[in-house]
Amino acid sequence: MNKITTGTLLEFTYKDTRLKGVLVSISEGNLNIKLQNGYNLLVPEKSISEIKATESVTKNSITEEKALALEGGPKRVAFIGTGGTIASRVDYITGAVKPVLNPSFLKESVSNLSKFTLDINLLEAVLSENITPEDWKLFARTTRDKLARNHGAVILHGTDTMSYTASALSFMFESLSGPVVLIGSQRSSDRPSSDAFLNLEAGLEFASSNFGEVGIAMHGNSSDNSVVFHRGVRARKMHSSRRDAFWSMGCEPIGKYENGKVALSTDARAQSDETVLSEKLETSVALVYFHPGLNAEDFAAMTAGKRATVIMGTGLGHTGSRLYPAIKEITGRGDHVLMTTQCLFGGVNMNVYSTGRELLGIGVIPLSNMLPEVAMIKAMHVLANYPEEDFRKTMLTNLRGEFLDREFLWEVH
Repeated sequence: MNKITTGTLLEFTYKDTRLKGVLVSISEGNLNIKLQNGYNLLVPEKSISEIKATESVTKNSITEEKALALEGGPKRVAFIGTGGTIASRVDYITGAVKPVLNPSFLKESVSNLSKFTLDINLLEAVLSENITPEDWKLFARTTRDKLARNHGAVILHGTDTMSYTASALSFMFESLSGPVVLIGSQRSSDRPSSDAFLNLEAGLEFASSNFGEVGIAMHGNSSDNSVVFHRGVRARKMHSSRRDAFWSMGCEPIGKYENGKVALSTDARAQSDETVLSEKLETSVALVYFHPGLNAEDFAAMTAGKRATVIMGTGLGHTGSRLYPAIKEITGRGDHVLMTTQCLFGGVNMNVYSTGRELLGIGVIPLSNMLPEVAMIKAMHVLANYPEEDFRKTMLTNLRGEFLDREFLWEVH
């Protein structure tokens, strides 16, 4: 076994079962093998038998292609790669999942790909936790340029911060000539259990449909039978690993792909004649999660120099009174404090309890049922693009569907 190097494809017998996988590592007599189903098996070398080395799988088999054109049917869709699990594969030298600038391996696995001509731009291969507001601007500019010659756009993106990007693009695009569909996957596309292919299939269909919104297309349940489209300013990742990790918070998704067809809600925004982008963002905005251990000094440190602070308050929108002096200092200097709730459903109502009324009295702006992270991004957009004297009015105006007129039961997602 010592002559077999990592990256070698092995066939072997373990517990009377014939298996196949790639050798990831050898340590202290234990073999770490990546099986064909995508899972790792750590076994003592002495517990396996009938070992056969077949071929070597190396890093060189994971190629990078920054320019790729896929000519197909008459439906033109922009295809923008930013990385994430959906554009990742297993590096069989290390066993890690790494982002790769190469979507060409999807050609044989996406059943409807021949219906589309893809205008591809692979921007970068980055895990979504490394994305910044500057990246949002790059994504927005690229999307705007692509929409000038395509019906809609698909953006491959990591799921961990995809709702932030969807919200940012929702506010940055004042109008859209076609859909902008963010797609991710919970399992890398070289795994047999991957959700990447159905998500991409559905994303292409959404991107060629007649509406003008930014949103997220992901599995509607844990099976491979439907994908739903979540409005960008109401979407949240609710599970770390399930295929149906994303929910439309407090409302229904605005689209569904099932049995090869797209069904859109009457609430879906109509497409415009042109795409208008306002890409400026004010990044001096804080998002603070209130908790019983948060003291005034820490709160002041987190909000120092910020033009706006979004608080994730308890219940109907509360903080401890120990923060009042620091909040007064912020509002007194002309900056803004906004209140959302850390509850997953519902909104703030600061007229019910004395705490809420006291916070209103020192200048805190209640944001009803707007999601906290959406409020942060909206504040970045409003501060950069609207007059200062209109800040409160604009934050309380429903620009992109970020406020709900009514909220559905929690079971609806």
